[in-house]
Amino acid sequence: MSKLALLGGEQTIVEETSKPRNWRVSESFEEAFAKYVGVKYALPVSSGQTALNSALAGAGVGPGDEVIVVSFTWVASVSCVLHMNAIPIFADIDPRTFTMDPEDVRRKITPRTKAILPVDIYGHPADIIELKKIADENGLILVEDSAQATGARIDDKVVGGIAHITAFSFAGKPLASSSGGIMTTDDRGLYERAALAGQHPSLLSGVITDPELRKYVSTGGYGDNHRPDGRAMASAHEGLKTMDERTDARIENATFLTAELSKIEGITPPYVKPGVRHVYHMYTCLYDADHFSVSRDRFVDALNAEGLRTWTYIDGPNYVHETDGTPMHVGPLHHRPVYQELDLYGKGCPFKCPHGITPKYEIGSLPVTERITKQEFNFLQGDLSQPHGIDMMKKYVEAVQKVVDNIDELKE
Repeated sequence: MSKLALLGGEQTIVEETSKPRNWRVSESFEEAFAKYVGVKYALPVSSGQTALNSALAGAGVGPGDEVIVVSFTWVASVSCVLHMNAIPIFADIDPRTFTMDPEDVRRKITPRTKAILPVDIYGHPADIIELKKIADENGLILVEDSAQATGARIDDKVVGGIAHITAFSFAGKPLASSSGGIMTTDDRGLYERAALAGQHPSLLSGVITDPELRKYVSTGGYGDNHRPDGRAMASAHEGLKTMDERTDARIENATFLTAELSKIEGITPPYVKPGVRHVYHMYTCLYDADHFSVSRDRFVDALNAEGLRTWTYIDGPNYVHETDGTPMHVGPLHHRPVYQELDLYGKGCPFKCPHGITPKYEIGSLPVTERITKQEFNFLQGDLSQPHGIDMMKKYVEAVQKVVDNIDELKE
């Protein structure tokens, strides 16, 4: 009788080739992305939404906690707070960058505040340096939503390596892939708690070192599934190698547009704060309806008819239409039913949680947000990017000028 392999005997089945059993997806991409933004830890996930969910879990946000957010953003930037059964508290935005106003943040902090969650909207970073200072002064966690700003910089510091935690998205974003996202941090504790939000037990068993957290490994942490698609991560990894080159080309196009559109009275091209690298997920202008005596929506319809794809991102979110096919106008987030009815999960939860204080989301409470929502119009990342160059940008300017020159026809 042969000796058992466990005790030193020969193995019965020997495969010619064998692959190591490792459930981690694109580990080399994690390392490459962490190196790019300048942090120790990167956690690949299935989307920008789950990156935010993971980040807030890492920050320890829970029932009754308040998280300061903005209303001028995509739904995921705030629904992640509701996912943690916490309370969003809306701060207003800067009228030039459209990002979180640090002074309003100071006014909104209470003893219940747990985190601050700014958004790098359209590719322009929020004032992360000042917001991190505010967070540190008040013992809070700064969670940056950089879904639309991969590759953006503040004073040569890459976003993703400045805030305590940063969340990214890849679906149609500056670093584009079919799906997926990633969360970055320099804090091991934040990283491990974030991983517990939705990773496979086999990954967690190799990641979680904190004895107080390892007891949750066997259940996959909180039991959610945030694991990314491996092919999407491989695509993002490949795209990261040439992202800066493509971004620089898009910035060149946007710079040309700004120089030309700034000559048209009634149109305000996007502002770029000194020292900031704006990566232009969208190119966002403001429209002065009083100057033209024609509605913003009528103007946008005219641009689209000329072949220049244009939309109003906040007021008319992605591909949302009325039953007759016309774009649905919904306003900034705090205007929408969930925040007006204060009842997401039923029975008033999470807004009427006994651990916190029920918020009030009043129409008119965020004057800058509400004004900019009615003025903005956007050109899309794909149209600003390669292979389109200056010749195409000239056509965009020509389309805008044509509509402006014939604005009286739209009044009829």
